[in-house]
Amino acid sequence: MPEESERKILDSMRGTLEEIKAILVLTNQEKLEETKKKLLKEGSVKQQIYNLCDGTRTTKEIADAIKNDSSYVSSYLTTLKREGFIRTIEKDGRQIHEQIF
Repeated sequence: MPEESERKILDSMRGTLEEIKAILVLTNQEKLEETKKKLLKEGSVKQQIYNLCDGTRTTKEIADAIKNDSSYVSSYLTTLKREGFIRTIEKDGRQIHEQIF
């Protein structure tokens, strides 16, 4: 477990990285939207799953929302992670999925 001073440094670094990310997203908005349209076809299951990755849902909750099983959704989540669209984080003891952009 990091000490208090280490935690402050890590929090500061995280804040700086979030600011850099925001600048990159802002300056590359058109390219990001083109990539989304290309890789997330309108109305596809992949797009539906991506849209449900709002930082509050687990794999099971996403599966329940699209009325499919968790292993089916998990394969799409793996693809979305590999393509850089989402990440999985632990929040309140749960593994949830959130969009990166």
